[in-house]
Amino acid sequence: MLFRVSSCLQWCKETGAAVEHWYGELIKLLGFVGELTLALGDAVRRPHRIKWRSFAFYLDSCGSGAMPIIALLGTLIGVILAFQALEQLSRYGAAGYVSNLVGTVIITELGPLMTAVVLAGRSGSAFAAELGSMKVREEIDALTTMGLPTGRFLLVPKVLALLVALPGLNILACVCGVFGGMLVIIAQVNISAIEYYYKVTEVVRVADLAQGLLKSVIFGLIVAAVGCMKGLEAPRDAQGVGRAATSAIVMAIFLIIVVDAIITAIFSM
Repeated sequence: MLFRVSSCLQWCKETGAAVEHWYGELIKLLGFVGELTLALGDAVRRPHRIKWRSFAFYLDSCGSGAMPIIALLGTLIGVILAFQALEQLSRYGAAGYVSNLVGTVIITELGPLMTAVVLAGRSGSAFAAELGSMKVREEIDALTTMGLPTGRFLLVPKVLALLVALPGLNILACVCGVFGGMLVIIAQVNISAIEYYYKVTEVVRVADLAQGLLKSVIFGLIVAAVGCMKGLEAPRDAQGVGRAATSAIVMAIFLIIVVDAIITAIFSM
């Protein structure tokens, strides 16, 4: 009995410490997003001050470099979703509605979510590792000593690149996902590609497209902000850089799922 009580108390302590840790991380992230918003506002007012060469570099690495894996994953997710939906709906004689389900779910949920998770692991961790390494080499201290704004030089190009790249990759993922579902449905159900296309366009509304694009923009901001914040907070050692990259992935994916649930609930109302 005493062992159970002590285990319960230990579990409560660990849960409380975890909640306190995440609460502190969220407060720091909100403060960092505020500073980042000011830097973005200044960049909008003075676009000639943006490091457009850095923006093009990050846009290429985050966008073009991720296109093959996003296209492949999007197609496979469409195939898997179509197979599972076909198996379940066929039991009730509703196999003709598989295309409606595939189009809506991929465009509103799976496309933005899958793209954001991939970029959180690919680009968010890269941002954290890059800024952490610059902090170890004291390059950020050198910029501060020279009076150069680190936000404009280091953060704004990364954030702008992800705000452009993630919605574009989301569109690619949705197109490939719908195409993957079409391959399965054409092979398993007696409908043509044109009929599948018209069924998808009939069920997908403008609000669904707006929901997917809104999610992708917000997810891009989350991935970039978390990656940059964790990189700037990294300890000045090699292990600290690795932990910062790992922490950026975990926190970004957690926030992406939470925000996705909130936006979905809002649109459902």
